[in-house]
Amino acid sequence: MTSSGHLASTPSAPPHLSLAYVTGVASLAPLGLNVAVGLQPVFGQTPLDGSGRAATVALLALGLGLGQPVAGDAADRWGRRVTLLAGLALASLGAWLCVLADTPGTLMAGRFLTGLGLSTCLVVPRTCLRDLHEGVALQRSMAVLALVFAFLPAITPPLSWALAQDSTWRTPLGLLALLVGAGALLAWRWQHETRPAGTHTPRWSSWGQLARQRPLQRITLAFAGIAAPFFIIAAAGPAALQASTGVGGGTAASVLGLSYLGFAVGNHWVRQRAHRPGATLFRQGLVLAAAGMACLAGSLLWPSLWLWTLALTVYAVGHGMVFPAAFAMALGGHARQAGLVTAGIGTVHMCTGALSAWATPWLPRALSAHQAVVFSTATMTLLAIAAWFFIPHHKEAS
Repeated sequence: MTSSGHLASTPSAPPHLSLAYVTGVASLAPLGLNVAVGLQPVFGQTPLDGSGRAATVALLALGLGLGQPVAGDAADRWGRRVTLLAGLALASLGAWLCVLADTPGTLMAGRFLTGLGLSTCLVVPRTCLRDLHEGVALQRSMAVLALVFAFLPAITPPLSWALAQDSTWRTPLGLLALLVGAGALLAWRWQHETRPAGTHTPRWSSWGQLARQRPLQRITLAFAGIAAPFFIIAAAGPAALQASTGVGGGTAASVLGLSYLGFAVGNHWVRQRAHRPGATLFRQGLVLAAAGMACLAGSLLWPSLWLWTLALTVYAVGHGMVFPAAFAMALGGHARQAGLVTAGIGTVHMCTGALSAWATPWLPRALSAHQAVVFSTATMTLLAIAAWFFIPHHKEAS
């Protein structure tokens, strides 16, 4: 290491890393999160109460959030490959602990460990894309990567529910454990070291320096706020939808899942307009997501299935635009700290989502499940809007 705190030499980046492979690895995190969404109606047949069922989503999201600072530090310090392999090994341990769980506590511990391990699947793929791309190419590749956050939330909940109907809740979780193991084998074979020469070696002061940058504060907090409704709806939405409209568990899982295909529409919009400023795309997505949450609030007056579907779809389109634009903007000016920046945004994003999802079932009992979801999602949306429009976006002199 040189006296300036940079790496003297690192393995040179390969000329190409398959986007299909990177996307496949990244898909393990949303897959692990959303497999429990479809199991919410099934978990009702177990000793888990309402807050316990929500915790099967919230704890994995919390693990994803808390694990990302470690993953980001490790990715910049020791490299992308070793970080990903270690994370997948931990995720595999946690996934099998869930499958074999015979008590709620063991299931919760397994979900948290799975989230900690899968946090590397959020950090390393995005960091590798930043290693290999920049500018318009980076924004487009981020949009492609984000497609997994559209299709998996769409197909996983109804598929998970259907598998559990034909067997038990352990079957979908067992399938997740097998897929995590397969991902580890693929990473062992295909994951190249893309960390560029000159990457900053992380220090404790590095986090403070990044946290004080106003543009990053604005992007991170606004993104976390507008993404939080997704976690709230994933954890508490099935019960709220069933209670307000009277639909069955399979229908609730399908509506919550399939409406999220709108996320793919938002991603496609960003990819087609990657030449436009990221701030413009982010702002447009923020407005759309807020409109979706306004429709959800309207479902309190008209609690119909079609209004729920409209609200979730419009929100998903907006979220799909915000997602790639946020990471492209944040990473664009931090080529040598890609791991830390990715981890910082992801940590705030996941922890905010996890805590808001976990808190929703604990709202005052005077609120129904439907009212609690609307109150929580509206609050986080307003906080996102406040962060985007009131935090200065210029760089401060230092």
